[in-house]
Amino acid sequence: MEMERDNMSEVDEALKIIPEVDVILREAITSLNLDKIPAKEISKNFGQLMEKVELTAFKVYKRYEAKAFEKLVELWIENRKEWISKVLREEGEEGIKSIFMEFVKPLREMEFRAGQMRKSRGGITFQRIVKILLNLAGVPCEEPHEETRNILKRIDLVCPDAETARKTPDKAVFIAAKRTLRERWKQVVPEQMRGARLYLVTLNGELSEKKAKEIGEAGMIVYVRDELKEKDYLKDKAWVRKLSNLPDDLKNAIPRPE
Repeated sequence: MEMERDNMSEVDEALKIIPEVDVILREAITSLNLDKIPAKEISKNFGQLMEKVELTAFKVYKRYEAKAFEKLVELWIENRKEWISKVLREEGEEGIKSIFMEFVKPLREMEFRAGQMRKSRGGITFQRIVKILLNLAGVPCEEPHEETRNILKRIDLVCPDAETARKTPDKAVFIAAKRTLRERWKQVVPEQMRGARLYLVTLNGELSEKKAKEIGEAGMIVYVRDELKEKDYLKDKAWVRKLSNLPDDLKNAIPRPE
């Protein structure tokens, strides 16, 4: 039991190596030099850059994850030096198997916890990428304030800012950022937001004609990969737009500062 508690605390300590989403994204943005690229270039290549930042951020995350596993090994060995020496002394080469079998327990826990972390971070990472790139493209946007979360449960970003969205929603654009399009997108539109300007942003690789029609009927505009918009059955649907159009569309949709 004591060894199991040690395993858990060591996994907890090792996972601390992995930084928060914002730290990982800053590193990804810096490595791609996007903070030094003109806003017009960000806007022009918005869809491609979203994919590039997401891939780079994942690579950064995996690098930290590898360090976390390395930290787990170090902690586990350091805390069991006497026991490891005793096993090897008493069992010889056979003792190596016993040591490995004992290490499998924290290793499995670590793999499970790291997998859960990757899964839970997926949505927020995509949302933050959209926000960061829009800001770099010269589009003001931010996350809704806590006091409006009960109303905007499925809204991830608002343009130009949360205060405008709260006080004068007719002058704001509400954005739902979804990495993939599952049925959850339908929950974005609560009854009290019918008629509001709702944008759905996704990197989903597919969009069926049926789902496109459902999105249109819900009163939303969906932004998809540029190549996806070129599909014959999507070309004539004005509410289905290219990701590369998103920054300019938002600039035209929100009032300019007086």
